[in-house]
Amino acid sequence: MPTLNWIGKKSVENHHLQVPFHLLKDVPDLSTGDPGTGNLIIEGDNLLALKALLPYYSRQVKCIYIDPPYNTGNEGWIYNDNVNSPEIHEWLGKVVGKEFDDLTRHDKWLCMMYPRLSLLRQFMKEDGVIFISIGKDELANLITLCDEIFGRSNLVEVFIWNTHGHTENQEDITGVHEYILLYAKNKDLLRIRKTVDPNVPEDSKIRRDFAENSITKNGHKNPPSSIELPIGFPCEIESLNSPKMSKFDEFHAATESHGFITRELTKRFSVTYPVKQDSMVVENGRLAKACRVYSGWMSADKLKEFIANKCLPIKDGKTTLCFYLSKNGVIYYRRDGRESHFVQSVLSNLGTTELNKYLLESMGIHFTYPKPCELISYLCSLYSEKDDIILDSFAGSGTTGHAVLELNQRGGDRKFILIEMDSTICQKATVLRLRNLCNGYKTADGIATAGLGGGFRFCQLDEPLFDEKGNIRTSVKFAELAQHVYFTETGEPLPKQSRINSPLLGTYNGIAIYLLYNGILKDKSQDGGNVLTIDMLTDLPKHSGPKVIYGTACRIGAARLQKQNISFKQLPYKLKVNAL
Repeated sequence: MPTLNWIGKKSVENHHLQVPFHLLKDVPDLSTGDPGTGNLIIEGDNLLALKALLPYYSRQVKCIYIDPPYNTGNEGWIYNDNVNSPEIHEWLGKVVGKEFDDLTRHDKWLCMMYPRLSLLRQFMKEDGVIFISIGKDELANLITLCDEIFGRSNLVEVFIWNTHGHTENQEDITGVHEYILLYAKNKDLLRIRKTVDPNVPEDSKIRRDFAENSITKNGHKNPPSSIELPIGFPCEIESLNSPKMSKFDEFHAATESHGFITRELTKRFSVTYPVKQDSMVVENGRLAKACRVYSGWMSADKLKEFIANKCLPIKDGKTTLCFYLSKNGVIYYRRDGRESHFVQSVLSNLGTTELNKYLLESMGIHFTYPKPCELISYLCSLYSEKDDIILDSFAGSGTTGHAVLELNQRGGDRKFILIEMDSTICQKATVLRLRNLCNGYKTADGIATAGLGGGFRFCQLDEPLFDEKGNIRTSVKFAELAQHVYFTETGEPLPKQSRINSPLLGTYNGIAIYLLYNGILKDKSQDGGNVLTIDMLTDLPKHSGPKVIYGTACRIGAARLQKQNISFKQLPYKLKVNAL
């Protein structure tokens, strides 16, 4: 598989592992409604914020949408990742320039995206997806980069989004579209929801809860055969009298020599299908006598099953299937109970940036080029179920959060996680928009708009988990460290049902994981209960299988640890090493 190479690639390939874990600081004044809804807005650098969230949401997110800089040279974005590389240090704090003014602009963009995409992949459930909006400037680079991180086999689609709206005609060719890449964590596990493109008319056959069509299908993959339709086989009309084919033996011999029914044979014998070997007589909507028919077929086995079931509907998965004769004597199937499904690779009439800009202005928010809520809502609806988590680490004005709230209005309790780096945008656009949407608001014209309900918790990035000397900061609480210990050991978030007042954090694959920290055993033991001793061992919650115990020190010999099936890991060293 082709791969990219660029300035700084070697330095950023593992940078996401070296990013320190930060704590999150609640800011209640900027939260809205019930902070326990599960919705979350974080202000801070998205690389640091993603690393801070990983112990809580690893492998938990069903759908990710991101709208990173398109790197057009007009966005004024700045490279800020503190990578251990002299060449990259020269980029820090500098605005990325235009194509011919900045010869490393594509290298900077790739260095910025690589660690973020690597972390985002760790958030995805095994059947999760990621949507990435992009323009033509970095489309080719992004596809190759995502192929490397997610695997080429997990590319689902490259959508073309018709942006509509106002366009400027300064170029020879006016651009009216952008791209949206869709990758899966594991395409084999991916299951799209039954969705119909909103451009499909309401009266379209696509939207029906049933499907019907002829089962006649001739070609080299469908060798012909005879099927006998019994007395009582249903017909859509009350009566029919259709004669048998007079030259059937000659026609049959010709098809046998070819192995299938060709167009030339159809034309030569002036055949209509299915070919009737007997006259077809229908009375009172059903065959009055048995009739043999000859053709190539689709679903012949299902037709025979229907006939064996006395021409009563048969079950086929979650649907029911029946067969009948049309007014022309053609055999049709009808499948009832299906869910409509039609998703196109070209996305049209899904809102415009202009209309969403006006919506934000009605809330007193000024934001350039917000993505349409209709677009994000539609994308999220393709794969997310009613209680899934949806993540956006380039949140901007908060369109993804808006889309989640609107999806929940149709039924469900999806959760959003939004990360916005710019504090002004985060507080004056993202938070204000979502607060207005939750609580309701009045436009500048005094028009009242009802709220969608819900709420969110607002956090800012706090200090790193480890101080400059590599020690766990004294301000870290047991519950906070427990999340990191469990994640470091298992790669999974701490189960919600785990008690935060017990040294036993939980079990994973039969292994019990313990944390001795900040006197969790009520200072009954040496050094406030952070040191594993023989006496303390008797106070730990019991587990018959293997045990992993984190603590600041151990006073039990290696032989006894082995006998007790205990693996001791010293804080902070083992946690810091494993976290990297």
